[in-house]
Amino acid sequence: MRNFIVVAIVFFVTGCVAPQAKVKTVSHEQNSSQSLEHNKSVIREKKIVQEMPKEEKNIIENVFDDELYFEKDKIVGDKTAIVIKYLRAYPWEKKALKKIYKKYKYLWSKRQSETFKKIVQGDKYASLCGDKDYWDNLQFEESKLERDILQSVLLLRYINNLSHGCPKWVESNGKIKDENRKKDVESRYIFSLLPHKVLIEKLLLLYAPKEKKFKKLLSEYKALVESDAKQDKLKEKRLELEQFKASEIHPNYKERERLWQ
Repeated sequence: MRNFIVVAIVFFVTGCVAPQAKVKTVSHEQNSSQSLEHNKSVIREKKIVQEMPKEEKNIIENVFDDELYFEKDKIVGDKTAIVIKYLRAYPWEKKALKKIYKKYKYLWSKRQSETFKKIVQGDKYASLCGDKDYWDNLQFEESKLERDILQSVLLLRYINNLSHGCPKWVESNGKIKDENRKKDVESRYIFSLLPHKVLIEKLLLLYAPKEKKFKKLLSEYKALVESDAKQDKLKEKRLELEQFKASEIHPNYKERERLWQ
């Protein structure tokens, strides 16, 4: 995790290297002129990088506090509690995580992880919203424990966004990322299903709007994305989709027993 937090933009400067057998004499005036041009070029490049928006710098924000890496090495044995402690999560999320991880070392099976990866990678239900940092961290995390906990909290947030929508996130052009911070979607119940190899697809369908309009809006939005539509059209359709999800303030969770089949 420590090796990927900031992915810097690197400028590659290529040049020709003269063979050692041939030595080209450069006057002091020519050398000064070349140095001045090089310095100007470096300054211009630095200015471009500084002026680029955060998104274009390819910065991945760590969702674990840096203190984790100092404290973790001091602990002998189970490190689950310290990992959860330094995870950027809401109190009710951490509470649910602590409770379930007291009973299980890991929650996710290989099949569940692969299924969830496909769903989030393509954002199948358009519900990643402002929680992309968790997905980005998951792609580079090497520790099995951290990966398991990251998947768990990301699943909870994906379901939360699917159930309640992210209209404020869309309206603010991605600036508001925590509009569902107070929406508790039966977190302990969701986590309790993971060790029993619940099918992730069925779990998500349980929390998705049941109306045909949801599928229609989702399909229309994805079609616009595929057609490389203009940003204003994409935003308009995405806002319509998120407002529809948000209109179901209390999603109706039914037929839980099917999850076990």
